[in-house]
Amino acid sequence: MANIIYIQDYCSSIISTRSSISVFQNEMNLENCRSYVFDFTNIHFISRAFADELYKFIKSQSLEVSFCHANENILAIYNAVKNTSENTHQDYEYIPVTRFNSNEELSQFLSIV
Repeated sequence: MANIIYIQDYCSSIISTRSSISVFQNEMNLENCRSYVFDFTNIHFISRAFADELYKFIKSQSLEVSFCHANENILAIYNAVKNTSENTHQDYEYIPVTRFNSNEELSQFLSIV
C-alpha cells in the first residue's frame, strides 16, 4: 500500500524555487516503503525548477510515485521535465564555426566560397 504525502505539509501553495525541495527532502520521513502518493491538494503552482528537483529526488530515492489532486498545470510542468530528462536521444547537427579577426579575413574567406 502506498503512503500518502501531503505536499501542503511541506511547501506553500505556490512552489516557485528550486530550493523548496530541500525542505521537502529534509522533513519528509521516507519509511521502508518505496511507493508513495503525492497529494497536491491546495498546491496551485510548481515552477519548472522545483519540478526538476522533485523528479531528481524521486529518481535518486528509487521511489514509485503517483500524483493526486494535482491541477493540469502541475502535471504539465512535471511531465515536461520528466520527458526532457528521460529523452536522452537528441539529434544534433554539428556546424563548424569559423572565427575571423578582421573584416579583411572575412572578406577573403567569402571570396573563396
